Amino acid sequence: MSELDVIIGPSEPRYWLALGGCAVGAALLLWGVQRIKGDRTRAMRAIGIGMLGMQVFELVHTVVNPDMAFSLHRSLPLHFCGLNAILLGILCFRFNPVLFAFAGFMGMIGGLHSVLTPQLPSGDALPLLVLFYVKHAALVVVPIVMSRSFGWRFRQWDWIRAYVWAVILSTVVMGFNGWLNLSFPHPDGLTANYMYVWEAPVADNPLIFDWPWPWYLAPLHVALIVHLFVINALFRRFLPAEKEGRRLGWFE
Repeated sequence: MSELDVIIGPSEPRYWLALGGCAVGAALLLWGVQRIKGDRTRAMRAIGIGMLGMQVFELVHTVVNPDMAFSLHRSLPLHFCGLNAILLGILCFRFNPVLFAFAGFMGMIGGLHSVLTPQLPSGDALPLLVLFYVKHAALVVVPIVMSRSFGWRFRQWDWIRAYVWAVILSTVVMGFNGWLNLSFPHPDGLTANYMYVWEAPVADNPLIFDWPWPWYLAPLHVALIVHLFVINALFRRFLPAEKEGRRLGWFE
């Protein structure tokens, strides 16, 4: 944990204010897109520009802010939430069932836990605080908008495919973290911990145990599988897949 990491807990009024703002914003987005009659392409593109724009702003802010020197060890969008924000933004312009399965499942899971147990890795200056909550709330609600308003659906075994891709990507990123930390140690002692597979996150989350690496990852994998299963069941119950052979989605 660096000096820039900020944990926001339920004892702080801003925690509940931000949580309420996320709920209201999500409801307004769902309602606003749903009430559009006819072609909703422009709405989807606006969402995509917003998702990609938040990532660009976050990167540019890190580069230009003298208090946040850009570093390969912590400034790249290689956390699951940053990666999924980019993928969801791309999906707003061209649908791909594989990307939707991964970014939809992983975005909702990561976004939900980030909003409920926030750990801000770059400080809590107001622009970064707002950006953090808007981006992570969007990770939860945008896949729901895509499914509810545009007819995109998870296929039967997409939740398992999402888990497999998450394991593959996190393993690759684990190697990247190790390469940076061992071959190019940061002069200020910062460690690359993308996807939190090098060190356990410090967020106040009941799924995170104070265990040494790699044992703290075991309950996270179990929790991930449970989350994927539950989300898949909810989607298949309330947003069931269309009949086989029917073309779905916007750009499919």
